[in-house]
Amino acid sequence: MIILDVNKLGINFGYGQLFENVSFSINEGESISIVGPNGCGKSTMLKIIIGLEKADKGQVSIRKDAKVSYLDQTGSSIVDDRPVNDILKDAFGDLKERETQLGNLQEKLESGIEGDEYNTILNKYCILMEKFSMAGGYDMDVNINTVVEGLNIDKNLLTQSYNDLSGGEKTLVQLAKVLIIKPDLILLDEPTNHLDIDRIEWLESYIKSFKGASVIVSHDRYFLDKMSNKILDLDNGVGTVYYSNYSGYLEEKQKNFEKQMADYKDQQAMIKRFEEQKKYFAERGMATNSSTLCDRAHALQTQIDRLKKMAVARPKEKKKINVAFSEDRKSSKKVISVEGLSITTPEGRKILDEIDLDIFAGERVALLGVNGSGKSTFVKSVIGKQNLPVEGDVFVGPSVKIGYLPQIITFPKQEQQLLEYFSGAAGLNEQIARQVLARFQFYQDDVTKRAGSISGGERMRIKLAELLQKKINTLIFDEPTNHIDIPTKEVLEEAIEDFDGTLIFVSHDRYFINKFADKVIEFKDGHIRTFLGNYDNYKQKNC
Repeated sequence: MIILDVNKLGINFGYGQLFENVSFSINEGESISIVGPNGCGKSTMLKIIIGLEKADKGQVSIRKDAKVSYLDQTGSSIVDDRPVNDILKDAFGDLKERETQLGNLQEKLESGIEGDEYNTILNKYCILMEKFSMAGGYDMDVNINTVVEGLNIDKNLLTQSYNDLSGGEKTLVQLAKVLIIKPDLILLDEPTNHLDIDRIEWLESYIKSFKGASVIVSHDRYFLDKMSNKILDLDNGVGTVYYSNYSGYLEEKQKNFEKQMADYKDQQAMIKRFEEQKKYFAERGMATNSSTLCDRAHALQTQIDRLKKMAVARPKEKKKINVAFSEDRKSSKKVISVEGLSITTPEGRKILDEIDLDIFAGERVALLGVNGSGKSTFVKSVIGKQNLPVEGDVFVGPSVKIGYLPQIITFPKQEQQLLEYFSGAAGLNEQIARQVLARFQFYQDDVTKRAGSISGGERMRIKLAELLQKKINTLIFDEPTNHIDIPTKEVLEEAIEDFDGTLIFVSHDRYFINKFADKVIEFKDGHIRTFLGNYDNYKQKNC
């Protein structure tokens, strides 16, 4: 049964058509993921479906009586001073109100009233309680606990004010809220942001466990593969539906591109051949005063005009940024050696407990573990940026030259223009700096943006451009693919693919881990375990 039907949707924001004539539908149990470059209208599509924005054209139809929930990626900016538990109960709507009414009636019953008044209130209480029970009211706390435990939300947070939570904790609470009611249609905008792998995999299984349908916007390619059986590709204002997961969509889109390019080249070759023939017959007809040859030239021109009217459009080729790290190929054989590394918080919690680890030149090592397990703590100890007391020995090879990409990219002067920051950080004059930045899609006015105002993807590109100017043989990345779109991830991956040095990275991006890791180190309860292979190999051995 169809839960959602979108028919010929279009919207114009005043500066041009965002998308037009977009149509798709999903049935119970189906999941469609919306993909496309930043600014193509993915989040806008979700807002139109839920009713937060209005389309200029087209229609959205949702099955009558369907429960719909929506996760907004900006949910962490919501201001609310109520306890988290009250916010989670908002998901139940009428049930929460009935619970309040039952509480009020119970207070009256216990206030000492008697006779007819008592019987009247008791009758109201019994009727409301039956409705409350039939609607699943007594399951509210069970449903909340199921989701809270699955997302590994600290139960101490439930009594805290929502305003006191961190951005990541707020995102978790908003995600829990949309899952609790087990909706018929769920709209998720970047649901895996701030989630570690365990939480992501629980989310995948939870969504698949209910019979409803889902519409997902995400830059997590592994998640898209696991969750999607349809893909809506928004590209240059056009929406195309592919009946596959994300990997299947990539293959089919590439095949379509190659076919369209071949058809375009064939048609252009045919037009060129006809024009050469037309020119020959026209010149010969004029030279010999032959009406037959001139008529032939005229007929060919008619064919050319007809071909141009029904011309196959040249498919747009995705712009590739050709990047590569400037490598110093001399490196110590043993890049990093750690013996008895222990780090304890001021409260006495041991983050790392006598860790022993060797990483050798050329290895590609993924550091895995739940949030707070010590991955970033380990990285900071290696690069000498650890603020907590360090016990044990950390050895970095004498020939090791590290390029470090932090989890949160900041700039020393927030008001500084990008060009000024980059030329200083990379040691380049303005002309060369502009040329390098242009390769990373910072053109003209882009380079005058203030460093503190740019997006996560732009921060990644500027930092990557900076790293590429340095002679390095070891890359250390802390959550490199967080909060960046798929095209920016592909730029980073392209640079890494041609890098022959050592790669050490913290990541929850399973697609990225599968692509690059030949060793996985799991951080858990202060200790580590080592697995050879990528994420899928690690998962098989860890089952």
